[in-house]
Order: sequence, then structure tokens, then C-alpha cells
Amino acid sequence: MKFFVNIGNNIRNNLKYIIISFIIAVVAWLSVSVQVFPTVEERVRDIVIEVQATEHMLQNNLEIVSELDSLVDIRIEGKRYDITGLSAADFYATLDLSAVKTAGTFTVPVTVSSKSGSECTILDTDPLAVTVQIDEIVTREFPVTATAPSLSLPEGYYVDEFTASPATISVTGSATLLDKIDRIEARSRYSGVISESHDTQSELFIYGTNGAKIVNDDIKLSTTDVSVYIPVYKQKELPLRFEYTNVPTNFDTNSLKFEIQPSTIIVAAPDESIDNLSELVIDTIDLSDIMMNKTVFIPITLPDGYKNLSGNNSARIVWDIADYGKLDFSVSNISIINPPDNYDVSLITNELVLSVIGPSEAVSALTASDFIVKANLLGVSLYEGAQNVPVTIEIRGRKQTCWVSGSYKVTVDAKVKAEEE
Repeated sequence: MKFFVNIGNNIRNNLKYIIISFIIAVVAWLSVSVQVFPTVEERVRDIVIEVQATEHMLQNNLEIVSELDSLVDIRIEGKRYDITGLSAADFYATLDLSAVKTAGTFTVPVTVSSKSGSECTILDTDPLAVTVQIDEIVTREFPVTATAPSLSLPEGYYVDEFTASPATISVTGSATLLDKIDRIEARSRYSGVISESHDTQSELFIYGTNGAKIVNDDIKLSTTDVSVYIPVYKQKELPLRFEYTNVPTNFDTNSLKFEIQPSTIIVAAPDESIDNLSELVIDTIDLSDIMMNKTVFIPITLPDGYKNLSGNNSARIVWDIADYGKLDFSVSNISIINPPDNYDVSLITNELVLSVIGPSEAVSALTASDFIVKANLLGVSLYEGAQNVPVTIEIRGRKQTCWVSGSYKVTVDAKVKAEEE
């Protein structure tokens, strides 16, 4: 026990010399270490590669579009006291992109340097170089195809072509990637039965030329707020009808038998107005234009906003006049009515040859005296001398079934009346 007490007393009495001796030993050891091992090697891992586009790349919209191995390891050499404790945060790693002048594939060197200015030598870099894909970044306009796959219609309704708003959008990305885009679809989120037109929200999808959906964060759209308009129409089958013009008051239009082909069409309207239509008047036919053995075609026109779902652009009028005949009559019963007060007007034409069509028996029973030909000068602009004026022709008799084919004129002579003194 006394032995241990003596040791403790010696340590307390010589503590100062013990500490000084320890310090001298450490300094001596460090001095020997530096002299015997002047440099050491260290490995620094996971230095992040920082990519900086060159001025040329920026001016020509060139960017790296490939996946990049963004970490690099290095082996360094230096004085122990200089490099001990260095980490990835003490170094820069960059790509030398000076050789990149166009789009394409390039193998570019990796350059590593010290941030802190530590005295060390980089012995090797892993990797020494990386392969990058360079492409031009472009912006293109693409039309938007509108769809609404989840809607249904009640019976008697029709949905027209969907439209997207905006109809086109700008897409920005690498030229190679944009070359693969075939179409952009705006798919309506509307689901269920619809009986009125609606603007609906949509979700955008990009499809490639192979039909597959393209999902890529490098594709930038000018907008994702695209609405899909769903135009809904009410449809109805309507019989076709036409009307006659230039019909004499005594002509029986019911005597004309015909067939309309098609007799009906299916029409779609954007509102309920179609409920008030029971037939569709498509056009007019001039009675004097009806000729034997001649089929008439009438264009089918609809009110604004209506749609012809049957697709027939015209109706074919086939006359049932198999027992009809045609005869010519020389008529001299021509009169002038409503001449102006300041002209003396006389007929130059003495006779007109009229072509008359009707049931064979009725036409054969007519004579020249059955025709009344009038040159009505009311509203006609006359000038002095001979001129042609149109005439109206009527066939005597009630509920007449024959008609005069074609239009006719007579020549009159007009002279200005002398002023009375």
C-alpha cells in the first residue's frame, strides 16, 4: 500500500515534467512521420458533377438529354496534414463541353479541381469521361384531338365532332423526342348521359407514332388547361317538300304527280326548335321549267346550325307524267297592259309559238284561242325604240292541268309622247 502511495506522490511532484516530456514525444513522432512519410494517398468518393452549358450551346438551344452518371471518384496525393479529412464537398467536378457544337453523341472528359486550394495532386479520376447525348431544344405547335369516351346519349340525340379549346398547344423539348409525337389528346373527364351541349374539363395525353403513350418530364406543354366542347343535337326524320313558283291562278298543282328521292332525311338541330317542324321545304320549282322526260334535282339546304345526318346533298324529283304529251300552239292573242303615260307603245311581235305540256287528252283539246298572253309594262324601264319585254301566259279554264313550258318575250316599239301645248 505504501508503494502505491509513493508512486502517486512522485507523479504529483513531477507532473510538469511528465507533461513536457509527452509533448516533446508527440512533436518528435510527428517530425519523424513527416520526414519518413512525406506524402500520402487518399480516395475521395461521390463528387457531384456540375453541368454548365457553354455559351455556344446556350445560343443554339443545345442541351444534354441523356441520363448522366452524376458522381465521380478521385485518388489524390499530398502531405498528410493537407489531405487528411478532405471530402467530396472540397472538390469541383465538371464536364468539358467545349467540343460540343451540334446535336449528337459525345464522349467528354470529366475535370476535377479543389475548392479550398488544398495542396494535393489528383492521380486519377473515375470515370475519366462520360458519354452524353446532345439535342436541340425546340418548340412546336401540335393540334389537340378532343375525345369523350365515357359519355352516352339518350335515344333521339346526336353528338357532333368534339372540339378542343385551345385547338393547338406549344410543346417544348428535344427535337428527337418531339419527332416521336404523333398526336396530343384532350380526353374529357365527363362521364354519364348527356342531352345538352357542354364545355368540359379534360386530361391531356401524348401519343407516339407507335401508338404508345409518351410520359416524359422533359416535355413541357404551354398549357394543360384544355376544355373539350361536346356539341349535342336533337335529331328527327323529316319528309321533304318543295313549292311551285310562277303558277297561274287557275292551275291545279295537285294534278302533278311525282316522287321525291329521298322522301325523308334525318336532321339534327342544336336546340328544341326541331320539335316544331313536321316537314322540310327544300326549294322551289318554276312551273314553266318542268319539261317532259327531265328529272329535276333540288339542293337540300338547312337552317344555320342544323345538320343533315342522311348526307343527301340534293333531292331527285321524278315526275309521273307517262301519259302526258307536248304540243306547240301559234298564238296571236297578245295584249299590252299598264303602259306608261309618257309613251305610245305598240306590238311588233304578232305571233308567239308556245310549247304546252299536260295530260295528252287535255293538251289535244286546246286551241290557240285558249291562251291569254299579256305584256305587263308595270315597272318595266322603257326607252324609245324597239325592245323585248317578258310576257305572262294563262290558259283558260278552271283547275287547268296543262302548262306552258319555257319563258317568252315579245318585241314592242315605244315612242315618247309629244308634250301638249
